Amino acid sequence: MALMKSSQIPEDAVVLTEHEATEYVWSIVYNWEPVSDVWALRSGAVCLGVINAVSGAIMNRHYRNKLKLGTYGYFSSVIPLTLMPGSLTALFHRYIVSSDLLLLKNNHCPICYEVRSGAVQVGLGLVYPMILAPLTSLMLTNKYNTARIPEITQPKALFQLVRKMTRPFTGTLAVISIIQVVASSIITYFEVKNSLILHEKMLEIERKAVEKYGK
Repeated sequence: MALMKSSQIPEDAVVLTEHEATEYVWSIVYNWEPVSDVWALRSGAVCLGVINAVSGAIMNRHYRNKLKLGTYGYFSSVIPLTLMPGSLTALFHRYIVSSDLLLLKNNHCPICYEVRSGAVQVGLGLVYPMILAPLTSLMLTNKYNTARIPEITQPKALFQLVRKMTRPFTGTLAVISIIQVVASSIITYFEVKNSLILHEKMLEIERKAVEKYGK
């Protein structure tokens, strides 16, 4: 059964809710052969999640090294700065990019999906870790006393310290942001392509079935 918009469905069609349609179309994606038709839809969100997890790990390591934290509070910073960006990126991308593509929303506007995908990628892979990484490292430094830092009652001095630590890291951040934008654009492009191929083949299968067995 091929999915169609409500304005296009015939009178005898099975009407699904959006949730049911989403579950149905993803079950098709994960059972589709050949895999080459749907590889980006199957694995794209996970790939982007891995990129953001690595990005978070790089930022976490930078600030931990600057504040000489060593292994102190390692897992306390790894979970929110590596696992969270990775899992949230995969989750958000699947539900606000990939699922919308499969449900034929936005008339398959590639630029719309690429902008949305890029916003998720940069927001969760750069902005979120860049806010949390220095804050987490400063809190752990204050707890374990691994380096001299201003008191929490001196926000201006703390901000100046963060700026000083971040300045030599700006080149790396620029590279990370470029990789994120390029990766999200490439993955989303192939997801659009996979989605079009999938819907075309499903319609062709349905057309042949109707010709062979009748309505």
